[in-house]
Amino acid sequence: MKRCLLFVWAILSATLITEASAASGSVELDEYSFHKVINKFEASLVKFDVAFPYGDKHDAFVALAKDSKDVEDLLVAEVGVKDYGEKDNEELAKKYGATKDNFPIVKLFVKGKSEPSLFDDSKGFSADELRRFVREKTGLYLSLPGCVKELDKLAAKFMQADKDKKKEILKETKDALEKIPEKDAVAGKIYKLIMEKSLEKGDEFTKLENERVKKLLSGKLSEEKKKELGIRLNILQSFQLLDKQKSVVKDDL
Repeated sequence: MKRCLLFVWAILSATLITEASAASGSVELDEYSFHKVINKFEASLVKFDVAFPYGDKHDAFVALAKDSKDVEDLLVAEVGVKDYGEKDNEELAKKYGATKDNFPIVKLFVKGKSEPSLFDDSKGFSADELRRFVREKTGLYLSLPGCVKELDKLAAKFMQADKDKKKEILKETKDALEKIPEKDAVAGKIYKLIMEKSLEKGDEFTKLENERVKKLLSGKLSEEKKKELGIRLNILQSFQLLDKQKSVVKDDL
């Protein structure tokens, strides 16, 4: 009787976990569907993990899947690997360097690129770091802490424009700052400052400033300063999304 109850409990648990994963916005893939599905998307973020994942890292991945559900060019998926029975998906995982000794492994497959990029979790395995990783590698828009969607759109327009048009967009940004919520006021000033500096020093400013801020973040800083610079870095990325998109297109050709 006890063995029977344990069996029923195991079946119910597996069903609940599968349903929870399906409801998260993350798609479950296996060795048969993997390439058929990811080849249909510009970018696919895939987590290789145990068959029934749990814990903080899985929760972070699920959070990203939910947040990115409306990004049509991005697939967020999971490959559940079993090291028992028929060892489902074990060979597929090994092909991409994922084993039970290093689960979970997250890889980003970008159309036109021969090899996927590995997510480096040395700075933390969080939804924000996953977002930053996807944005850096693909140029796809995913909101990051400190970013304001309306101003992100203006940032993208700014980087595409000639000098005269840039001045108009800067004015448009200043007008937008008068209407945004108080909580976004500090971030708004950063967008404005970046535009002003870019007009003064040229489009290379955003790239050089991005490198400068990254270097500062690698040093010893208080948590408050790290947060402040992290927001600045996120906003700088919004000015570089167009370059990332062009890079992806170039690699496709």
